[in-house]
Amino acid sequence: MFKKQTALKIAVITLGVIACVDIIRGLMHTFFIMYASENIAQMTQTPDTLNLMNTFGIANLLSGVTYILIVKKAKELSPYMLLIIPLTYFVGIISLNVTGVAAMQTSAWNGQYMLYVYWTVCTVVGVNYFISASRHKKQTT
Repeated sequence: MFKKQTALKIAVITLGVIACVDIIRGLMHTFFIMYASENIAQMTQTPDTLNLMNTFGIANLLSGVTYILIVKKAKELSPYMLLIIPLTYFVGIISLNVTGVAAMQTSAWNGQYMLYVYWTVCTVVGVNYFISASRHKKQTT
């Protein structure tokens, strides 16, 4: 484990990298949508799937810019955000199961592998900060 301040720096840097990844994802889902849907997601290109992919891209651009603002203006929120990210996706996975939406079967959705790494990094770095902060608190009391 790291010291609390070091763990915070790692969380801030990680969130900054995640912000860049989200902006790239946003650009791929919006301005490079035809290339991304055909070559990366390997989706069937229908107006509905492209519209949904574009909407997700807009959300990626928004989250990327939000993360940059956190990194610049509210660094101490970085570890919290890193844990909120995978938690929010987990809620989405639960909602798919609760609503009975079947898993995608018509496309490879190659983006899932990048998301597994994305979620893992967010979780590990976020948890590392809170463990380090807890150890720091115990040492100072």
